[in-house]
Amino acid sequence: MILELLWFTLLAFNIAPFGFYILYMKRIAKNRTWNIKIDSSYEPDISIIIPTYNEGSTITGKLDSILEADYPKDKMEILIVDGASTDETANLVHRWSAEHPEVKVKIVREEERTWKVKALNYGLKHAVGEVIVTTDADCMCHKDSFRNAVKYLADPTVAVVAGLHIIKARKENMSVKVEKTYRKFYRWIRIGESKLWSTYPYEGEFMLIKRKQLEAVGGFDEEIGGGDESIALKMAENNYRAISVEDVYFIELTPYTWKEKFRQKVRRARHILQTLWMYKYLILKKKGIFNSFILPMEIYMYVIAPLLAILLMISSLALIVKYPYVLLFFLALTVGCVRELAITHFTDTALMLLAIIEELTGRKHLTWTKIEEIR
Repeated sequence: MILELLWFTLLAFNIAPFGFYILYMKRIAKNRTWNIKIDSSYEPDISIIIPTYNEGSTITGKLDSILEADYPKDKMEILIVDGASTDETANLVHRWSAEHPEVKVKIVREEERTWKVKALNYGLKHAVGEVIVTTDADCMCHKDSFRNAVKYLADPTVAVVAGLHIIKARKENMSVKVEKTYRKFYRWIRIGESKLWSTYPYEGEFMLIKRKQLEAVGGFDEEIGGGDESIALKMAENNYRAISVEDVYFIELTPYTWKEKFRQKVRRARHILQTLWMYKYLILKKKGIFNSFILPMEIYMYVIAPLLAILLMISSLALIVKYPYVLLFFLALTVGCVRELAITHFTDTALMLLAIIEELTGRKHLTWTKIEEIR
């Protein structure tokens, strides 16, 4: 009886809060209006910072996507922060700039390759725009992404606006299907949290930040590998909002092999864990819905639920040994949607557990390396 009670308790605590949160945020995302000022006529000067390292295969397409943006060219500048590339990246940028004089382009070179966050801060020193845009070289923006994003920054409480990822891959397989399922839930959570107040984390591949607020919090946090997670919590600490919105999108290829998927996502998961640990004190401040509800739920989803999953797995094995017929419940996995949800949940749990293990064992955080299958 103790085993059965333990199993049902672990199952409830592993799944119920997560399911409730997703469904609640879905309702908020779909039904609640934005409680912020949205001004479609707002057109601040923007500085677009693009960190690069051997991006010869993508940089021209990236610059073309910016050129096609529905935003005044005299109000934008492009800053290429090149991390000592050894390919034609810099030459391609110079050539593109000469062909498109209507857009201001600067190239600043690092003497040696560092990491993304340091490159962003280096670019920030050379930027002049009122709004800083950070975006990756392999991330292609929609024509209306810039204009749709800045209209939310007209609100004095909003400091950060992030876009949403459109999933594309060179191959369509189970790994990609799992990512698409995950991103569907992810969108509901990010938009729902944003409409309540602020979200964490969000898509750092395309985000806009008010320069004044960014500089006030000391720029990007170089103690953490990612450039987006800590900014969201820094802004929340200073009573500003970091939001994901439903009309700003970007396209970026996603890995299609499980090996590269795990390599990419475990690295990102470690950034999330590092940031949650560094800013855990925000929960104690109890200043509104973000600190008292959103942030604790994020800690539950990214830390507590994966740890509970270990205990759930152990108790499940013991239950199967005691009641072998329990295996019949696995027949539910023959239903396509059930199987896809189960694999998605298992994959995300495994990713977070690997990230937690790497953090706890002090494994060195490796420098970002390219995933060639998305180039």
